[in-house]
Amino acid sequence: MTARVTRVTVLIPEAEPEYLWQRTLQNQRGAVVAHAVRRDTNAVVCRLRFRC
Repeated sequence: MTARVTRVTVLIPEAEPEYLWQRTLQNQRGAVVAHAVRRDTNAVVCRLRFRC
């Protein structure tokens, strides 16, 4: 009998402003959530950035 393996992928959407000066003001919530998920689980974290 083989063990069942469940793989979990977490997708974190992030808005990326067009200008560099706006990016420095952007909230870093995506990075914080990704770090917490990686630290406490074996889930794969994907951060999807899109321009706004």
